[in-house]
Amino acid sequence: MSNDHAQSQAQNLIREATRLRYSRRGVLKRATALGLSAPALAGVLGATGHAAAAPARRAPAFIRQRQLSVLAGSYFVQDAQGFFQQQVDEWGGQNNVQITPDYINWPDIQTRIAAAVEGGSGPDIVELRPPWPYLYYENLVPLDDVANALSESMGGFYPWAVDTTAVDGKWFSIPVGTSSAAFAYRISYLEQAGVADPKNNFPKTWEELFAVGARLKEMGKPIGQAFSRSPGDPPGFAYSYMWSHGAMEVQEDGKTVAFNTPEFVAGMERFVEAWGTSFDEAGLSWDDTANNRAFLSDQIATTLNGSSIYLTAQKAKAGAAGTDYPVLVDPADIWHAPHPSGPTGQFMSLGSWSYGILTSSENQDAAKEFLAWWTSKEHLQPWLEAQDGYIIPATAAFAELPIYTEDPSLAPFVQVANFARNAGFAGPTNQKAAEVSARYVVSDTFAQAIQSGDAAGAIARGAQQLERIYGS
Repeated sequence: MSNDHAQSQAQNLIREATRLRYSRRGVLKRATALGLSAPALAGVLGATGHAAAAPARRAPAFIRQRQLSVLAGSYFVQDAQGFFQQQVDEWGGQNNVQITPDYINWPDIQTRIAAAVEGGSGPDIVELRPPWPYLYYENLVPLDDVANALSESMGGFYPWAVDTTAVDGKWFSIPVGTSSAAFAYRISYLEQAGVADPKNNFPKTWEELFAVGARLKEMGKPIGQAFSRSPGDPPGFAYSYMWSHGAMEVQEDGKTVAFNTPEFVAGMERFVEAWGTSFDEAGLSWDDTANNRAFLSDQIATTLNGSSIYLTAQKAKAGAAGTDYPVLVDPADIWHAPHPSGPTGQFMSLGSWSYGILTSSENQDAAKEFLAWWTSKEHLQPWLEAQDGYIIPATAAFAELPIYTEDPSLAPFVQVANFARNAGFAGPTNQKAAEVSARYVVSDTFAQAIQSGDAAGAIARGAQQLERIYGS
């Protein structure tokens, strides 16, 4: 390695380690991977405040030689997954606790949690999607002291985070934020489809989107939308479309089902028609990863998604995509827009991911200490920064970070709270709303309507399921 190249590598690592707040161990790992010499490494350690190893802190006796396992969904931003591993290694090394994260496909998270609850053994710490805490709170360790202290230190959690994480005012998990959603689209393809100034003129209504989608499909670049049983994209589309066509799970009393309405039936009939003319029909079998692949492989022109598509395209352009398929899209050709409006308005479902401790854990004290450490402002902020804006925060304490303010393409992801609703709207988020979410009642209704061609029948069957759940 030439001196100039070595110096350049060292300077890049200093910037990277400073931005992502690497531990000394993290700096050493990256330096090894880059092949830095000992003198170059010494310079990096000095510049990042790690010139000498910190003296080992004696681990508290009650967590000595303990082990913890963490069950979480696989990360769409791979750098953030690597950074979380550095964080668990850092805390584990300081406290003599071995922490083993298990990252799995999103649709499998709930199945694994349910199996652990049923079997009385499994992971210590689990990632919970909204509003799962209502399903499992009886099997989760109370965390009121940790959550309340964090809330006070960071100016309070957003109402949408509280509504979908706290269970009747009690905390059994700690909110960390969520992957937001917007329509990612190819600027050039919308121009070809006749949209003038696509950055400012993405379709504002569902009807406009379907019309543009028909032209895009004629070009061989349709709209992409997942409708399998996956907790991200399918419900993200289905709840938004349902609400914007006047339907909801229940009325404000939390009991009266308001799903089977003439407006929603008409809207579903139009959606089923548009599925054939405007969408990639393979979407019925897609999970939350498939549309990313389809978009980045240049198969579709637009899709509802988190910011991971754009971030992956940026990584690919820099030569570090980390995908098992070639990325064919230039990030400069990607822009984002919020959900379209329907006859009754513009809406989306928003709730916070959170982390809780199963009561079956034999290491509850260690798990609680780790969660308190990791979700503190000092350590959660760099984790959010490693996500590059993919995760929007559960508290305003992080709202002005550059990752949320510097890139205008990502603006729609942080604006969603302006038109967001909770699962179970117009009723409260509760155990019944959580069951509806867990059973995929709303998104399954869309899939069944597509498959059968019978919009009214699919909605009627969905309403019957809701009656059984909310009437019980």
